[in-house]
Amino acid sequence: MIPDAPGLAELPGTCALALRNAAHHCSDECRSYHAVWGFLRLFGDLPAVASDHDFLLSSLRSALAGGARRVLVSGSADHGILAYVIAAAEAEGLRPEITVVDMCETPLLTCADYAAQHGMRIETWAGNILELRADPFDVIVAHNFLNFFAPDLRARLVALWFDLLTPGGQVFSVSTVKAGARPVWRRSEPADAEALAQRMEAARAASPYRDLVDAAQLRQLVLDYTTRRASNNITSMDELRAPFLAAGFDLSLREAAEMADKTRTSFRQKVRIGLAAVRP
Repeated sequence: MIPDAPGLAELPGTCALALRNAAHHCSDECRSYHAVWGFLRLFGDLPAVASDHDFLLSSLRSALAGGARRVLVSGSADHGILAYVIAAAEAEGLRPEITVVDMCETPLLTCADYAAQHGMRIETWAGNILELRADPFDVIVAHNFLNFFAPDLRARLVALWFDLLTPGGQVFSVSTVKAGARPVWRRSEPADAEALAQRMEAARAASPYRDLVDAAQLRQLVLDYTTRRASNNITSMDELRAPFLAAGFDLSLREAAEMADKTRTSFRQKVRIGLAAVRP
C-alpha cells in the first residue's frame, strides 16, 4: 500500500487542496493535470506509484540506512514520491533534509502540507530544474520525470543530477520504456480519454468522497488533462541508459513483477524500469 493512503484517510484533504491551489498557481498547461491528479489516485485509477512500491521504498531505505541525509525529489505531481521519502525516513528513525522541486507551486504546496502532517519541514523550489543550483545531495529520486524532457534536455537533466550529487550519491528513477513508440505523442487517444472520464465518473459516484468535486468538473478536468498531456517517449533500453552513462554514472536497471504493465495508456507494449545510478 502506498505510504500516504492507509484507507485514503489523508488523501481527500489533499485532493481538495490541490484542486483549490491549481486555480491560483497553475498555468493553463498544468492546471487540469494538477487539479485532477489527486482524484485519479483517490478514485483508484492511477496505480503507477503503488506498482513501483517495492523499488521506491527499498531503495530509499537502503540509501538512508547507508548514511544519506540530503534528499532531492526531482519533479512532483503531488506528494506521492515525497511520501515514500518520509516513509523510508520514519522506518529508519531518521529526519533527513528534503527538498522538492517542480515547475509549479501547486504540488509544492501539497508536499509542504503533507510534510507538516508528519511533523516535518521541507524545502521547496519552484522553477525549471535545469536552472537549479544547490548544495550537493546524497539521493535524488524521480518518478516518470524523464519523459517530460526531449532527449537533448534529458541529457542536460541527467548531467545536472550528476553535478548535484555527492560522490557516492545515488539517483533512483522510475521510467516507462515503450519500444516502437513515436518519440512524442499524446498520452491518451480520444477513445481512451473518454473511457477514463467514464471510469472516473463511475468511481466518483460510488465513493464516499464524491462531494469533493462536482461530476461535471471532474469530467472536464479528465478530458482537458488527457488532451494536453504529452510524453517524450523513451523507446529503448539504450535510450534510457545513454544519458546516465554519458554523465559518468554507474547504473543498474530493474524490471520486476511489481513494476509490470499496471497502467492504462493508449500504448500497450511497455515496461516499467527502476534505475539506480551512482555517482562514482
